[in-house]
Amino acid sequence: MGRILFLDCFAGIAGDMTVAALVHAGAPLDAVLAEVRALPVWGWDARIERVHRGAYVATRFVVEPTDTGPDGEEAAEDAHDHGHHHGHGHGHDHGHALDPEAVEADPWEGQPPRTWRTIRRMLEQAKLRPRVRSRSLATFAALAEAEARVHGTAVEDVAFHEVGAVDSIVDIVAACAAMECLDVDEIVASPLPMGHGQVRTAHGLLSVPVPATVEVLRGFPVVPFPYPGELVTPTGAALVAALARPGPMPAMRVELVGYGGGTRNPATHANVVRAVLGRGDAGAAAEVVELRAQVDDLTGESVPGLLDALFAAGAVDAYVAPITMKKGRPALAITALAPVEARVAVGEALMRHGGTLGYRWSVHPREVAARRLVAVETPWGAVRVKVAERDGAVIHAAPEHEDCAALARAAGVPVAEVRGAALAAWASAERSGGGGAG
Repeated sequence: MGRILFLDCFAGIAGDMTVAALVHAGAPLDAVLAEVRALPVWGWDARIERVHRGAYVATRFVVEPTDTGPDGEEAAEDAHDHGHHHGHGHGHDHGHALDPEAVEADPWEGQPPRTWRTIRRMLEQAKLRPRVRSRSLATFAALAEAEARVHGTAVEDVAFHEVGAVDSIVDIVAACAAMECLDVDEIVASPLPMGHGQVRTAHGLLSVPVPATVEVLRGFPVVPFPYPGELVTPTGAALVAALARPGPMPAMRVELVGYGGGTRNPATHANVVRAVLGRGDAGAAAEVVELRAQVDDLTGESVPGLLDALFAAGAVDAYVAPITMKKGRPALAITALAPVEARVAVGEALMRHGGTLGYRWSVHPREVAARRLVAVETPWGAVRVKVAERDGAVIHAAPEHEDCAALARAAGVPVAEVRGAALAAWASAERSGGGGAG
């Protein structure tokens, strides 16, 4: 089973700090950046550096502008004119006493403006792994909903300011890619500390935390912090609010630890977020979102495409059942199960591909057995066997149907024959103590 990620946000959180903590814990930077480079976003490069923050040696994730345009060619000399200011003036200067007179110049001047509609289309069309896409969509959706409440606009038309800039797009997608590289299934985050003070922005004087951060954290527990400064940025808040459940460090076997450093190094506290990764006990409680809708105008030919879209958006299961609705109309009941962080993306897939005008959703606890995949050899080739365990004992083993079907088609033999051979090979390996290849 995958890992649990606990984000210990004792000094706050930002998008770049999250990426840094996960890379420090073991996520390979090259693989993380390869995922981000699938996006049509140009003019950036990223690196990591070793820093000291208080008593900790930490990693810092730095995204920098380059002189590269959308076609890969060198941009014009004025493409990065620094005369533009951040919409909210908080960027990545995380965890420091704010200067009310300071409004930072934007190093990303020259990039096109991006609305939530634009960013969603970009994420949906890019060649991202399914959970990277669904987690990124959920994070940006949380930001869009917060910005819409702040500015009184439609969610679709929200024009992101600094959270639509290149560095924030890279931070969010890189954080989700790093989670996938580390096989993170569940995310838990500590209550978030709220700094205080004021900052002058292009919109005037704003209180810390800034409006987008407060809005995105509706329903998430926060705690006071004794020192002034912006401890939680909108991108950090959105990652936590969209992907994590609040709570203390869960019961798990700790495997990896990483520290992500912020830009500033204040004397008052260590400006880091700590990522602790481990595996929970077999049967540990988890949560799943159930989304439900009924439609009376979806044709049978459309059902496979709908199910494919739900799974691509992050659903762990989905099914359709015939029902009878009002006035005796035949209809279909659609149900999808998804991780909590994939609720927004799966819901959008349900509405766009299922033809429904809305859906209901609820969160349910569930018990899950530990599982692993074991590769065994059959006369026709290798087959993966999914093995479920509880309290250290095997309770179920099943060959992967797709593997068996592919070998059966190639060899012209029944699928059941391949399946039986795979089970026999696995049972033999278990008796001999080999267990097959993981």
